[in-house]
Amino acid sequence: MSYVTGEKGAHIKELMDKSNEEFDKGNLEESVVLLEQAWKELPDDKAIFDESFLIIWGILDISIILNDTERMKKWVDNIFVADPARGDTGERELWAGKVAYELGELAKAKGYLDTADKKSRGRCFSEDDEKYLKFLKDKQ
Repeated sequence: MSYVTGEKGAHIKELMDKSNEEFDKGNLEESVVLLEQAWKELPDDKAIFDESFLIIWGILDISIILNDTERMKKWVDNIFVADPARGDTGERELWAGKVAYELGELAKAKGYLDTADKKSRGRCFSEDDEKYLKFLKDKQ
């Protein structure tokens, strides 16, 4: 779709930028709260905007670092509807797989991670995802 424009778009970008600053300072809870505020600021039909994927990506990333299982559960399904115009490269399944792994839902995690691997031909896994890739490739 597109990014939110005008004053509303500038405010959302400011919240996202502040979130990044707090993340860099190690203030993870403040960072994720700012992202949740940015989500609330998105206009109706939130998921259609480009920012929606980036906001949810950030929320899930920080939630995994904090091991905030309730927040993971609350947000993970949104990754599948956020920014529907975004290319389908396995990123959505990667995030769902990471969350399922962290929640101990290993069969579900394996399925999502396998789909992510196939869709991306392995490219969606970064060095930060080493434990998930190792889990996926484990024969057990």
